[in-house]
Amino acid sequence: MDYSQVVRRHFSEPANLGPLEPRPGECLCRGAAGSVAAGAQVTIEAAVRESQVLRLAFRAFGCPHLIAACSRATELLAPGPVAGLAAFAPEALMAELGVPAEKLGSLLILQDALRNCFRDWDTTQPAEAR
Repeated sequence: MDYSQVVRRHFSEPANLGPLEPRPGECLCRGAAGSVAAGAQVTIEAAVRESQVLRLAFRAFGCPHLIAACSRATELLAPGPVAGLAAFAPEALMAELGVPAEKLGSLLILQDALRNCFRDWDTTQPAEAR
């Protein structure tokens, strides 16, 4: 399979590999999706303070497109609002990375992990902190 230059760069030198260590005043949230047995798994960790993602990290098992997508997504979403984790849509990233349509399933696993990370934050924070 031919990989774009961006995929090759993010695969060989991924940004924001995890895990994260919480710092004072940060809430550490996690989300996971997929499985190694199925061929693709992603775990996302977010350091959040006052509804803002300060740092993101990932661990992933899967194809180069998935690893590159995780790396790039962490760059795009942090720093930023925590709601961005739930709003992530893989289509723009597919175009940027040149991911073929048959690999959309891998990026949907990333989307699920990000949404699960948001849910972890949303269900553990008091209403006044959201």
